[in-house]
Amino acid sequence: MRRNTTTWGMIAASGALVLTLAACGDDSPEVEEPDTNTQAQTEDDTDAGAETEGTDAGAETEGTDTGAETEGTDAGTETEGAEGGDAGGDAAAGSEITPADFVTQLKSPGMENLSSFTMDMDMQMEGQAVTMVGKADLGGDTPAMDITMEMAGLGNVHMIMVDGQAYMSMPGVTEEGQFIQMPLEEMMGEDADQFTNQVDMTSQWDDWEAGAQKVTFVGAEDVDGESLNHYELLLDTTKIEGGDTAGMPPELTYDVWLDDQNYMRQVTFDIQGAETVMKMADWGLPVDVTAPDPSSIVEMPGMPTSP
Repeated sequence: MRRNTTTWGMIAASGALVLTLAACGDDSPEVEEPDTNTQAQTEDDTDAGAETEGTDAGAETEGTDTGAETEGTDAGTETEGAEGGDAGGDAAAGSEITPADFVTQLKSPGMENLSSFTMDMDMQMEGQAVTMVGKADLGGDTPAMDITMEMAGLGNVHMIMVDGQAYMSMPGVTEEGQFIQMPLEEMMGEDADQFTNQVDMTSQWDDWEAGAQKVTFVGAEDVDGESLNHYELLLDTTKIEGGDTAGMPPELTYDVWLDDQNYMRQVTFDIQGAETVMKMADWGLPVDVTAPDPSSIVEMPGMPTSP
């Protein structure tokens, strides 16, 4: 399936990269000498490019709590100038709405406010947990992302993408605080554009409109102390054109929670026993993603690095 879920694609891509790095050999990485022409950072820059001042694992904005709130906003859900939503519209709890109307509702904040966000994901699969926190700005010519994933038995994997470059820090491959650098195209190969689409939280919505069999407004619910509107979407994956649905079940159910301005705040789904909960916030707010300090970049034998 081309864009089954944003996070599913991200995990698959990151996992493939992890396996690639692990297969590069047992040689210890060598620290590169800083290049004066490399992106210089001021003393006010973040530590290893991963964290914004006062944040944890690059997932939070200054003054926020677990990446969900931004200073001066209510749970990071309101963006100045964004159009207000219908807070569930006139639909009564338990009523159905058309997929087209639901997608229109999702897009109502304005696409200019849907290109940047923070995220927090938890996936449980066969008793193993994968968690991820991160932030992304996809509004420019190249994607900017800062993602930290924790996998059972592996530890924290930290990936930064900025200015067309990818930086990866992973236990067993790099020392703590060190990163391998490579061009994004070389890291992802022909899948670079597809990876960006998968990270784009809005790219799946056209698929939802094409394949949704039913969308039900469940009603308003309390989620983490905030009243959100709960929708259930039943998706027929065979209706998705031009995508790879190999290994996917014929039907998927997404539970989606929107705030009163129709920003997507939480999504849950289960794909073949992998139960995933995603939380999003800070839609449309500035995202600061910086490259690691040049002194922390190491070279892995056999891996491509930028000049």
